[in-house]
Amino acid sequence: MYRDNPLKKISWQEFQKLAPREKGPLFLRDERPYHVLTAQQFDRAMLERICDLTTKIRMIGKTKGGIHFLQDLLSEKRAMLYFSQPSTRTFLSFYAACQIVGIEPAEVRDTTTSSEVKGESPEDTVRTFSSYFDMIIMRHPVGGFAERIAWLLSNSNRPVPVLNAGSGKDQHPTQALLDIYTLQRSFENRGGVDGKKIAFVGDLERGRTVRSLAAVLLLYEGVKQYFVAPKGLQIGEDIVKLLENAGTEFEICEDFEKIIPKWMPST
Repeated sequence: MYRDNPLKKISWQEFQKLAPREKGPLFLRDERPYHVLTAQQFDRAMLERICDLTTKIRMIGKTKGGIHFLQDLLSEKRAMLYFSQPSTRTFLSFYAACQIVGIEPAEVRDTTTSSEVKGESPEDTVRTFSSYFDMIIMRHPVGGFAERIAWLLSNSNRPVPVLNAGSGKDQHPTQALLDIYTLQRSFENRGGVDGKKIAFVGDLERGRTVRSLAAVLLLYEGVKQYFVAPKGLQIGEDIVKLLENAGTEFEICEDFEKIIPKWMPST
């Protein structure tokens, strides 16, 4: 039971005025994530614990006995995957993750088959889900919608965890968690993520993953971030401001070859 409910102690208007980093403590329970909504809610120690736990789960899952052990962990729980925005890889990743730890998943991927067609608001739709399920994993085209739902449910008689699997153009925290875990594994024998040079390449203007991972990388010392894209597809001012306020080193450019270390062999 979610007895300590920080989101119930603040109005929606007050909540909206908070900076992303200030919102983080409101998403915790017993100093652990209850909701996963923004990349800024994590600190370095929490990321280390999540990555360590992920590695243990991967190791346990390599045997038949380990698989059965994992599937029994949360076998009494159910999760709603509410993906009102098209998704294949993220949806299947969460679906498979539920199966790994024994959670029974259900899905809504086409809102034209729901009561939203008859005029029910998305907020009321998700509020109904909370009566049937123990967790809501959602992807939505509207920025900040996952935060709105977490606040609404926390102020109802059925608060359940909300996981943001992509919210408009603003956040994709779970992808950032996966990315930082991948980086930690890649650099585990090379001193870790600290001090590395990380390049973001492609459509950065619409990339919510870029926004989330750029924020997470600020937790690591000496990381320089490069953003490589044509002018029309570059990062927005919000990311630039985030990096400048943090005093981190970064570079915006269009030429990928310029940032490739001289020692890398040409192809």
